[in-house]
Amino acid sequence: MASIAAPSPAATKKAGFPVWPYVYMTPLFVFVLLFTLIPAFFTILIAFSNYSKFNRFDVLNLGAYRWVGFDNFTEIFSLGGGFFPVVGWTVLWTFATSFLNIASGMALALLLNHPGLRERNLYRAILIIPWALPFILSVQMWGGLLNYEGVYNQIIGLLGIAPVRWLQTTWAARAAVLVLNMWLSYPYFMTVSLAALTSIPRDMYEAADIDGARTWDKFRSITFPFMMMSLMPLVVVQLAQQFQNFGVIYLLTQGNPLAFPGADYGTTDTLITYTYKIIFNLQRYGLASAYGIIIFLVVAAMTMINSRLTNAFRED
Repeated sequence: MASIAAPSPAATKKAGFPVWPYVYMTPLFVFVLLFTLIPAFFTILIAFSNYSKFNRFDVLNLGAYRWVGFDNFTEIFSLGGGFFPVVGWTVLWTFATSFLNIASGMALALLLNHPGLRERNLYRAILIIPWALPFILSVQMWGGLLNYEGVYNQIIGLLGIAPVRWLQTTWAARAAVLVLNMWLSYPYFMTVSLAALTSIPRDMYEAADIDGARTWDKFRSITFPFMMMSLMPLVVVQLAQQFQNFGVIYLLTQGNPLAFPGADYGTTDTLITYTYKIIFNLQRYGLASAYGIIIFLVVAAMTMINSRLTNAFRED
């Protein structure tokens, strides 16, 4: 009986080459190339030039502007500029608002999950309203409330307290953006925390009750660890997202108040809003591109370090 020869590895590989996945992904690759890779390459290119409002109409003419090497980066890191004060507030903003957002969502989830709470579904529906409202509408509403003649100042005026310039003084404006961002963000973390609480096995609480564990012991040993298992990847994403948060700060305070008369940055400016001002107010596109590279490197490093320390994306 004649034996049948097995196909060669090369023929098998050729016959089984997955063509269609590449065909289907081609439009995505094209969009990534056009709207991510090429703009990123152009940003890196002009970060080493003096490209500004004086030669902005010669974008494709590389001879229209001068290559300055690392001068833009040297200017950024020089003392007396806006970089270090803005970075200081950016770091404080990133960690403070992330903590407030997550902690408020977790606290409300614990309250709503309490077995003795009646009409909990009604409270959940009410507390999720900030998530359902349009973002711009919410910020404009808060801007009106925090106006010098707004509702908040009228209320404290009835108590005999002098009106507060919420958006014109440094720490009042910083507190305002922190509270506004918490108000916009807590519904998301409340929802995720509620889902995490429902996934905790009830047997563990029953065993803890048998052992005589107190409420705090059950929270510390059971509830909090299980909740953090679900929230930890979101913590990493939240830190990176808040570092780049533009809408809340710019729409409410525009980065103001100014750090000092004549300054080109405000005390509520983060790196991303300050870069926006450099682009549209100063129109120094080369300098803004250098800031963009720094922001990308910081966010990438922050994400890698946090994911490594927290094992948020580790596969078990």
